[in-house]
Amino acid sequence: MKKILCIVFLTFLMSVSFAQNKINLNQGTISPKKYNQIIPYEKIKGKLMVKVLINGKSYNFLFDTGAPFAVSEKIFKELNLKTIGNVDLHDSSGKVEKMIITSLPDLQVGEIHFKDSPGIVFQEASAEILDCFGVDGIIGSNMLRNSVVQFDDRKKQITITDNAKNLSLNTDVYQELMLSPSQSNPFITIILKSGKNIAPDKILVDSGADSFYEMSLGVLKFLKEKSDVTLPVAESTGSYGWGFHGTNDSQLQYIVEVPELSFNNEKFENIRVSTTESGESRMGARSFQFGKVTLDYRKKRFYFEPYENTDKSKTSEKTWSIAPTIRDKKFVVGIIWDKNLEKEINRGDEILQFGSLDFQNKDFCESVKIDTDFQENEVDVVLKEIKTGKTKKLKIKKL
Repeated sequence: MKKILCIVFLTFLMSVSFAQNKINLNQGTISPKKYNQIIPYEKIKGKLMVKVLINGKSYNFLFDTGAPFAVSEKIFKELNLKTIGNVDLHDSSGKVEKMIITSLPDLQVGEIHFKDSPGIVFQEASAEILDCFGVDGIIGSNMLRNSVVQFDDRKKQITITDNAKNLSLNTDVYQELMLSPSQSNPFITIILKSGKNIAPDKILVDSGADSFYEMSLGVLKFLKEKSDVTLPVAESTGSYGWGFHGTNDSQLQYIVEVPELSFNNEKFENIRVSTTESGESRMGARSFQFGKVTLDYRKKRFYFEPYENTDKSKTSEKTWSIAPTIRDKKFVVGIIWDKNLEKEINRGDEILQFGSLDFQNKDFCESVKIDTDFQENEVDVVLKEIKTGKTKKLKIKKL
């Protein structure tokens, strides 16, 4: 059965990057020098949650290769951490805000100790969602830059080691792993194909994203002008995501289909792809369902070992004709993909009910975390009009 995030279509991303590369977070050390640690994780709405210890106390951290190390403002104050600087930070939606830079003397994951890791303090906008998941901080790529990290989604575990020889890897099949200069975010190249048209896309391997593959608006524009490997599905103005600095701004977005996507000799067909406002395309944790992913930060290599008996058709799942965003701790219509619905639905209409989900009788965090199964292609939706306050019921379909 298909597990869906929130009400099927909410995108929640925590990837961040610096507006200027004046701050270098590639600092701090790991002890002991030799390590091979297996860490279990809990997967909640596509987020990989791990347990860490700070001063002997247990905390919940998000394991996010698309972000730097981060702590909540609550921990920052609780531990009386120092402010060592400020930085302008891009979130996954492209928004920029000034954030506090701090440093944590010691963070323990299993038997590994991350010493003097610099990172950011996430504040009110991001905390609104993260609090629902009980996220106290983020283990980011700047902490992992001298390690080899393997994700085994079937066993729900992450291995962090100092040496790739501690893992059973097929060293004949890999590609170069490119790391960003200020926080070591990992990038690989995928190949997109439609008929005779072929184009590469340099993408962020982002374990903090929920998706299989999202294409940046900049890449889509470039492809349309140079070598179009996409087929149009829908376009609309609106917002349907949530980034580190809060709700994404409204702008023209697209859903496209890519006939073929491949990397490391692994091929996927007829991929449904949504655009993202971020400066880079990304491959999220949903890709981990199809094989073991290994990021060798030390030797700059990316490995993908496909699982047997995976259902690749999941990457072709259709999109609902409306998508929500969050406003004042409520789900509202953020984008209307089906233009035939624009006379019946307004952006900003509150979503009271979606299929069997009744949001009127659930608090905000309960709604954010809920899992449900939607196998049908049509459901009833109850909306509260933003202009009149009136309630209306209608059917929506998948595109």
